[in-house]
Amino acid sequence: MAGKHSTWVSEETALWASDSVMGPLVGQLAHHPVTHRDLEASLECLGELASLRAWVDAQEAKLLTRIAELTVGALAADGYGGLVAQEYGESLAAAEIGSVLRIPDGSAGKLIDQSKLLVSFFPSTVEALQLGKISRRHAVAVSQECCGVPEDEIPEFEDQLLEIARETTVAKLSHRARRLREQLHPESLEKRREKKVRDRSVLVEPDRDGMAWLSAYLPAEEAYGIEHRIDLTARALQCPDEQRTLSQLRADVFSDLLTHTCASDPTVEAAGAVAAPSPSASSAFGSSSGPSGAQSSGFASSAGQPGGSGQSAGPGQSSGYRGIAARVFVTVPVLTLLGGDEPAELDGYGPIDAETARRLAGHAPSFTRLLTHPETGAVLSVGRTRYTPPKDLQDWVRVRDRTCRHPGCNRVAVRCEIDHTTPWSQGGETCAGNLGAFCKRHHMFKTLSFWKHRQPVEGTIVSTSFAGRTYITRPEPYGARAQAPPPF
Repeated sequence: MAGKHSTWVSEETALWASDSVMGPLVGQLAHHPVTHRDLEASLECLGELASLRAWVDAQEAKLLTRIAELTVGALAADGYGGLVAQEYGESLAAAEIGSVLRIPDGSAGKLIDQSKLLVSFFPSTVEALQLGKISRRHAVAVSQECCGVPEDEIPEFEDQLLEIARETTVAKLSHRARRLREQLHPESLEKRREKKVRDRSVLVEPDRDGMAWLSAYLPAEEAYGIEHRIDLTARALQCPDEQRTLSQLRADVFSDLLTHTCASDPTVEAAGAVAAPSPSASSAFGSSSGPSGAQSSGFASSAGQPGGSGQSAGPGQSSGYRGIAARVFVTVPVLTLLGGDEPAELDGYGPIDAETARRLAGHAPSFTRLLTHPETGAVLSVGRTRYTPPKDLQDWVRVRDRTCRHPGCNRVAVRCEIDHTTPWSQGGETCAGNLGAFCKRHHMFKTLSFWKHRQPVEGTIVSTSFAGRTYITRPEPYGARAQAPPPF
């Protein structure tokens, strides 16, 4: 089998495989092209691939746990105290793992936490994962659902969940686990809710074609109450002449609620403004509005009159920008403002269409606009040097870097600190070629000499990690003008 393993994995990994039930499967997959299989054989192979993936996930969980242990141990050997070594060690381990896997530190840290929990406390679940009987998602769900169960009850509870996990989806596993856990959990649901409500948050994730996802982690009654209020309002706006679908109406109502200053809008006040849902369950469920959604009429003037075309203030119209107060960079080519069609750049997202850029430039004064030269792509009127970077230089560095320059970190640069790559005290200049955007966490790594950086060319940062690995990051160019010319 050694020759067969070598076509897939390294020698060390091949030795792992040869000692497990996955050894023969590795060789089999390497010698049977997918295109030569019929339907039944393809489905069988799909199941085998899932088992192989589960085995790989089990080995990864063990490796992640080991890397975290080694990093903490290295700090302890350097003289850091137990708690300090543990805290910094796990952060540095996340940075190392994130750089290798090309994922953010936060995602790497989550993988470490999940892996440590599995490997340290749930060996039966790890064994089931390694044998391909469950997936990684099932394994994580089992470990998380066991949290809070009395210690002496965990083995039996784990076995029950593993039996369920072999037969059903993760969602159904979690649903059944919650019912079983309520019978065993020492804390009441109310007390557990009090702890979880502290983790409430809002998250935005970029998508393609000028769109993004906005999600919130909220108490269940508030989340369902908000959805109920949005749905009632959207349905109240439906009529034979309404061109928007119910899904589009829901999205427009949601957007209008958050981007309009309804209280100061005379048209909304005249129609009867609707307050945002309060933290209480009763108001969150919209108890003050009747089944006809009478109080929802306050949204009609901003989301489009019922029976209108929906164009009075639809998605992307100028009135939608009145509520924007955050500081966001929009890099707009000069010719785009004059009617050209070259895309602009929205900080933290990427390209946006020219029409949206012109609308932002005209109606959202909280956006910082940086104009670029139509031929060279260079930023205009930015670039002075002194000890404290002037605002325009800070703006340029943030626009250039877009995000924290630590490998894999996605924190937008506008929320980062501007750091001298070569410290001023060591002869470093305050110029674009010696400045970089770093979030507070990764700035601390540099300050404590855990990570080291140099900038041989403006914008190109060479980073050396705590483990001695080297990573090179370069800022992405802005727009088509910044790309290399075609080879002709």
